[in-house]
Amino acid sequence: MPAEQKLYDYLASLSIPIETLTHTPAFTCDQAKEIKTGMPTHGLIKNLFLKDKKKRYYLLCALYDTKIELKALAKAWQAPELRFARPDELETILGVKPGSVTLFALINDTQRTVQLILDEGIFAHDRIGLHPLRNDKTTLIAPRDAERFAIALGYEVHLLRGNLTD
Repeated sequence: MPAEQKLYDYLASLSIPIETLTHTPAFTCDQAKEIKTGMPTHGLIKNLFLKDKKKRYYLLCALYDTKIELKALAKAWQAPELRFARPDELETILGVKPGSVTLFALINDTQRTVQLILDEGIFAHDRIGLHPLRNDKTTLIAPRDAERFAIALGYEVHLLRGNLTD
């Protein structure tokens, strides 16, 4: 079964309503912002897959316009030398390629090695847009349902409150 269908089936098993839209591939947030103009209203999300010196991994899902500096995040989360994880780590742990990072990729983290950080600002939106493991589609989902998805997989959800800058 393709990974995308496995994701949809899992969401259905949780009775989570979604709407998936097909579009040209979006490799960056700026490209996604352009594509978003033709879609139903939703919060635009940026997803950062990070790791620290201790080889701990983090997935930060934040509103597109939330200001985040890795140095400040590293200090707040006691994550020394926080940086972007390598593409091969992304593919091995989350099962997606660069440009397709998404909260939904946690379904592929079978070892549950990633710590999830959600920007509390996402909860101000009725729906947010997440890639369904590929960057040529956007799945619209209620933020509380996205959180429920992660919790059902066994993740603790950590909240980022406001912009994180030095």
